[in-house]
Amino acid sequence: MKSVLFVLAFFISLMAGGQTKDSLAIVNLLKSDYGTMGNWDIKTHSNNCTTDYLLIEEGEVWNLEKEKLYYKSNAGRVVQRKDFFTFNKIRISGDMAYAVYFLKSEMTEKGLLTVKTWNESAVFKKQGGQWKIALIHSTPSK
Repeated sequence: MKSVLFVLAFFISLMAGGQTKDSLAIVNLLKSDYGTMGNWDIKTHSNNCTTDYLLIEEGEVWNLEKEKLYYKSNAGRVVQRKDFFTFNKIRISGDMAYAVYFLKSEMTEKGLLTVKTWNESAVFKKQGGQWKIALIHSTPSK
C-alpha cells in the first residue's frame, strides 16, 4: 500500500511540476509579448500568436492583420513602456490554457508619463511544444 501511495504521489508531483512549468512559460510569454509594444516589434508579436489570434479591446475585435497595421502605423513613435502584471488565475488543460490578470502600464513618450490599467484575460494554445497567444480580451479598469 505504501508503494502505491508513493507512486501516486510521485505522479501527482510530476503533473504539478508540468503545470508550474507551463504556467511560467505563459507568464513569460505575456510579459515578452507586451514588450513588443514598446519597440513595435511586429515580427516577434506575430511569432507569439496563433494564426487565428484575436484582440478584443474597447468594443472592437482585431485580428492579427489589423494589429500588424496598428504596429506599423506607430513604428515611428518612441515609447518607453513598463508593464506590471498581477495574475489572478492561470488554468491549463492539455494544449489549451487561459489566464486572468490585471495589467498596469507606465508609458513615457516625449517626456510625458501615461499610466493605464486593464483587467484582461487571455487564451493560449500549445503548438509545436510552445505556448502561443490565441486571444486577449482587454477591459480598461477604473
